[in-house]
Amino acid sequence: MPKRPRDMNQLAKMVVDMTTGQIPNDSHDAPTGRAKGGHARAAKLTPERRREIAMQGVEARRRKAANGGGFYAQWGGVGTGAPPPEVRPNWAKDTIWIGDNLDVMRGLNSATFDLIYLDPPFNSNHDYAAPIGSKAAGAAFKDTWCLDEVNLAWHGEIKHDFPGVYSLMTATREIHGDSMMSYLIYMAVRIIELRRLLKPAGTVYLHCDWNASHYLKVLMDSIFGKASFRNEIVWCYAGGGAPKRDFPRKHDVLLRYSPSDGRCFNADAVRVPYASEYKATVFTDKASRAPGRVYTRHPDGKIVEDWWTGISRPYGDERCDYPTQKPLELLDRVILASSNQGDLILDPFCGCATTCISANMLGRRWVGIDIAPRAADLVRDRMLKECRMMFDGVERDDVPSRTDLGEVIPYNDLRNKQRLYGEQGGYCNGCEDHFAPRHFHVDHIIPRAKGGTDHISNLQLLCGHCNSVKGDRPQEYLLACLTDKGWIKRKMAA
Repeated sequence: MPKRPRDMNQLAKMVVDMTTGQIPNDSHDAPTGRAKGGHARAAKLTPERRREIAMQGVEARRRKAANGGGFYAQWGGVGTGAPPPEVRPNWAKDTIWIGDNLDVMRGLNSATFDLIYLDPPFNSNHDYAAPIGSKAAGAAFKDTWCLDEVNLAWHGEIKHDFPGVYSLMTATREIHGDSMMSYLIYMAVRIIELRRLLKPAGTVYLHCDWNASHYLKVLMDSIFGKASFRNEIVWCYAGGGAPKRDFPRKHDVLLRYSPSDGRCFNADAVRVPYASEYKATVFTDKASRAPGRVYTRHPDGKIVEDWWTGISRPYGDERCDYPTQKPLELLDRVILASSNQGDLILDPFCGCATTCISANMLGRRWVGIDIAPRAADLVRDRMLKECRMMFDGVERDDVPSRTDLGEVIPYNDLRNKQRLYGEQGGYCNGCEDHFAPRHFHVDHIIPRAKGGTDHISNLQLLCGHCNSVKGDRPQEYLLACLTDKGWIKRKMAA
């Protein structure tokens, strides 16, 4: 096994010498065996050496993240962590995307959205479908979850960049079981992308209910930072049906986060009438914060509290029988409070397009993403009916390509291979065995077809066997395959 470089000069020499396909002469030759792909490779690592390499990898990831790189890098500028001078959307008009929102979001430019609202599945353990003959007929989605090897591979990848999220999911599995862990892994990788897409002064609202709101709150704290938490809004509504031995569950929760003190909040746009019994308040105690000050009614009403009443579920002409449709009045309040005209809004689970319709009516630009093709039809139908206008936006089913990464060299450029060989220490990012440089292939962690880029932060070195197993699939697929075949451990994912 090659000796660990004694200093940076030796490491640099090791990287330079890879152009010849040889390990430097001052490294001892290791006994060779036969790799899984048929190549000569170094002997198996000892447990102590594996732990040492793992720690080196963790430190390399931390340095890379601090420099603007890393698997979940927000920017991607070459050489530095600074964003480009101006980040612009890499799409033209109001757009509805049909496809997996994770793939689409990975292809969108960083820091482009002023407001993000998401109404994801709630882990309700139910499958939903619109009734046959309804306006939303054909729209359906599953809200049941099971843990598999791909989930566990994702869990292991999250560990390096978000240790708090990793710990949360490990604890959740102990408390709540595999279903909740699988759901949170699904949500975590998407919320991580949302953090990258949100502008520094932007705001995100996560709509959820009692099934997982407490877990999602901790997840959002871990990803956005607990200091970014602004409100837990309770939306109260009425409706039929009541259990015999419990209080009726008649509310949803909106978790509001914004990382900046310069966030948009239009208080006057969300005022509501005072209660009829409201009277002026006079502070007469000298010890009070405002002695002698009189608080009277504002002519436009009071700023609504963080418990919202008076907004009923969709009914009448607004209702399109989509299983989880939310009322326009609710989205109007969210959009008016946290955005201005011309701002850009994202709904990655747009469903029946309520966010898109509300944004359009209030003069905002928008992007909606949904897995169901029916979502695009609902945008057109509701735009015509409720906005009295034809939809003049764009419907897409492709994965966009980011344009905010600066100069990006071709992924298979020798410079990428040299840098990655040094960062990985000559070890395959799949099976974790050591190889000579000539046995490595430069590979995309996230395939370009899934929103990945040629940027160095999305590249890795794989041995011939691992590269052939992975093919054009994501890295978590490779890790799941290697784990299932017993070639690697679960990297503490389980």
